[in-house]
Amino acid sequence: MQNEERATRASRLRSARIAAGFKSATKAADKLKVPLGTYAGHENGSRDFDIDTAAMYASAFGVQLVWLMMGEGPRRSSGEEPERIPLDQWDPAEPEIDSHIDSSQVGNDEGVLSGEQTYQPKTPGASPEIDVRPGAGQGQTGAEVVAISSGGAVTGHKVVGEWVLPSSFFRHELQASPSGSIFMAVIGDSMLPTLAPGNRIIVDTRQNAFGPDGIYVFDDGDGEPRVKRLSKVLFSNPPAVTILSDNPVHPPQNALLSDVRIIGRVVGQVSRL
Repeated sequence: MQNEERATRASRLRSARIAAGFKSATKAADKLKVPLGTYAGHENGSRDFDIDTAAMYASAFGVQLVWLMMGEGPRRSSGEEPERIPLDQWDPAEPEIDSHIDSSQVGNDEGVLSGEQTYQPKTPGASPEIDVRPGAGQGQTGAEVVAISSGGAVTGHKVVGEWVLPSSFFRHELQASPSGSIFMAVIGDSMLPTLAPGNRIIVDTRQNAFGPDGIYVFDDGDGEPRVKRLSKVLFSNPPAVTILSDNPVHPPQNALLSDVRIIGRVVGQVSRL
C-alpha cells in the first residue's frame, strides 16, 4: 500500500508540474533549485518526499498541500493561479524532454531504465546494467537521461549493458525477481574480499525494504548509492541498523532504518577468478 500511495502522489506531482506550465522535470528542478535526480525521483515515484518538500512543490505549482499529499479536497483554491515559467523559456511546440541534455543521451525505452515503465531489453530475456556504481565506500550516479516512448517522456538511468541469465537461475538459485533485477559495477574497497572493485553485483530491486540481514544497495538521501551489509539492531526503538563493511579497516556505523533508502538487495555477483 505504501508503494501505491507513493506512486499516486508522484503522479499528482507530475500533473501539477505540467499544469503549472513547466514543460520538463529539469526546468522545474532548476526553478526550484532542487537537484534533478532528487526531483525526478519524487516525480517518478522511486523516492518519497516529506511534508516540507511537498509544501514547496504545492506553493510553486499552485496546488493545495493536502491535495498533493493525500489527494483530498480541491486541487487549487478558487482564484489561485499557478506560477508559470516565462514564455521565452517555453516553446509550445517543444516536446517534453530536458533540452540541455546531450542528444546522444536521449534514446528510446531500450536505452533507459525508469521507475515509470518496464524495461524493454534489446536482447530477449536480458537484465540491464545501469550507469550507477554503488560504492563500497562512496558511490557514483551517472547523469539521469530522458527517453521518448509511446507513453511520453520518462526520466531514468542510462543502460550501459545487458546481461542474460536464465529466469530459473534468478528464481531458484538467487531467490530473486528476474524482471526486477539489475546489474551495477562496484567501486571502492570497503567490501573486500567479498566484493571487489569492478565486480558486477546483481540487485533485486523488488526487495527494496529491509528484511533479513544481508548486503543491500542503499543511500541516505544524498543520492550516492552504497553497497554494505545491513544488520538489525536488536530491540531498537525506533528501528535501527548497523552498516557493516567486510573490510575490517572500515568501522561499522549505526543508522535509523527510516534514514536508509533501500534500492535493492544484493543477491549475486559476476566476477573474475
